[in-house]
Amino acid sequence: QVVTILSALAAAVPAIPVSAIEESYGHLAVAPIALSHAPALEISHAPIAIAHAPVIKEVEHDSPPQYEFKYGVKDTHTQDIKEQAEKRVGDKVEGYYSLLEPDGTTRTVKYTADHHSGFNAVVTKSGQAVHPAAPVKVAVPVQKVVAAPVVSYAHAPLASHEDALSLGSYAHDAELIYH
Repeated sequence: QVVTILSALAAAVPAIPVSAIEESYGHLAVAPIALSHAPALEISHAPIAIAHAPVIKEVEHDSPPQYEFKYGVKDTHTQDIKEQAEKRVGDKVEGYYSLLEPDGTTRTVKYTADHHSGFNAVVTKSGQAVHPAAPVKVAVPVQKVVAAPVVSYAHAPLASHEDALSLGSYAHDAELIYH
């Protein structure tokens, strides 16, 4: 059966004219093909019909991007107080964010963005700024520090065991020397 299918394909190949290939694929260069056929075989099977289904390209349509989110933080211990919200439908984005500044005011930024007008933001501050009082510097008199005298002593010359025994007791002749 394999020989039968190969023979049928070999018989079908020369039937396609090269000009038809060039018309369909004009941008391709077709090199001449040299074919040599095997001796003709007697085929007792019905011819095989090969039909190609038409190729249909399905175009995917993307829906416009769309999302919405909101979050906030309120930590009164560290004074980290902020929030943000944003909404997008297609190419248009609208949103705001606000945060508590170190001086006690609240900064709020409302923004919009789209392909036509670009990014636009309006910044507002609310509340009264409170600044801590500047620390008062107090002049402290500098005290003069005098170092204490260095105390050192000299050892008595080392004596041999015989000398120590003849003395009868150890002699401690340490002397204090002040510098």
